[in-house]
Amino acid sequence: MTSPHTPARAAVAGALLLGLGLAAQPAHATQPAPATASAQTAGPDTKPVAVINGDFALPAFTGTGPNWAAVQGWSVGSTNGSGTSSGVARYADTVSGHPDGKTAVMLRLPNAATHSFKQRLRGVRAGAQVTVTFDDSPSVAAVCTPEALAQGQTYTVEGDGGQASTQTTAPDPNKKPRTLGTGVWRTGQTYTFTAGEHEPLLTFTSQVPATDNARGDCGPLIANVRAVQIPPPVDKTIPKTALPASQAFYGNDRRPVADAVNHCASASGTCSFTPQEDYSYTYYEPAKTNGDTYINCTRNALTRNRPVTVAGRSYGDLPAKAGLPGSAGAASSMAQQFAAGSGTAPSWATSITHNVTEVVQPAEASWVETQAGRRRTEGWFTTSPAPADPHTEWRLHTVLDYPATELSDRLYQRTGPMTGSEKQRCQSNRPTATTPVGADAPAGFDRAP
Repeated sequence: MTSPHTPARAAVAGALLLGLGLAAQPAHATQPAPATASAQTAGPDTKPVAVINGDFALPAFTGTGPNWAAVQGWSVGSTNGSGTSSGVARYADTVSGHPDGKTAVMLRLPNAATHSFKQRLRGVRAGAQVTVTFDDSPSVAAVCTPEALAQGQTYTVEGDGGQASTQTTAPDPNKKPRTLGTGVWRTGQTYTFTAGEHEPLLTFTSQVPATDNARGDCGPLIANVRAVQIPPPVDKTIPKTALPASQAFYGNDRRPVADAVNHCASASGTCSFTPQEDYSYTYYEPAKTNGDTYINCTRNALTRNRPVTVAGRSYGDLPAKAGLPGSAGAASSMAQQFAAGSGTAPSWATSITHNVTEVVQPAEASWVETQAGRRRTEGWFTTSPAPADPHTEWRLHTVLDYPATELSDRLYQRTGPMTGSEKQRCQSNRPTATTPVGADAPAGFDRAP
């Protein structure tokens, strides 16, 4: 058996498997789920969540002892990389005792900063209701004493935005000293939380005290992690001037947006853009008066030509290097990626002049209102092609709002009665200079030539 203090890292083998989480399967657990776990039945609004390597099968390994190779897609302690030097231990499907032959991960020490086991849940957005399903068992490690497993082993599971849930495995009354255990599995355990951010961290942490964890070699086992979500509804009340901030990730690590832009902007083939269709849409801005109000104080109908200009600009918070949003014809690498992924070639800045013929009746006012057609596109720039090691994948979420190419502007030509102040102005005396001799004096004689 290899000790974590002199780890033997197994070579990473096989390609990355992306396991889409499924709804909770019928439980064949020997113990009921604790009251702190909340079950969620899959419904028409429920969507799967991609849990990377949720069965812990990669990298592949064999043997009866614990394997200390870094688990692909998961981080230990820090999210910047694949884990601490000690990592976590895995027990093969032939050793874990799992009823479905699943590989198991052994949680180590009750120190979240250095030994928590975590992954960001790709594709989950803030406000989504997420249900994680997993299986647990007391440790099968030979170093575990019967006393350490007599009451089960405690750990916590937490998703960003939710409360940590404390779980206790079933006890193992049959554990023998210095002998591999057989596992006592509870399948179909669930934990539900509301995501507090995009791509929330899912974290498992052992809570086994030092007196019972054999210096970290005796911890609870988890296996078969999968998840589903109910995404939040689209919020169409957010104005274009208050778009949510862009967010960037590198593997499980949150990074500055500028770092992701530097990566994606380096070449047109570095990243690809995938729009989130459910959160992208066209819309009309609220109508607003465009130009002056024309008031007819005459006794006749008036006809005139009025030029009406509708101008639009784009909105977004990406650094200038991205070229998004940009001027018309922007040819940055990320603009090309956006155009290819969204299937559109936006005009980031527009100015269109329409000629309107106005007919204004006496004692009426005339004006024009306009509604600009706009598109809001939300989506992800991701490393292309997806790397074999998910810890080296860049992901950048952004929202752009720009003049719509598929939605024409609306012009409303309006006429109506004058307001009280406009009538008062129309009825005021005609401005003119006084006569030289005064209004009440008779006119004088013409001057002789």
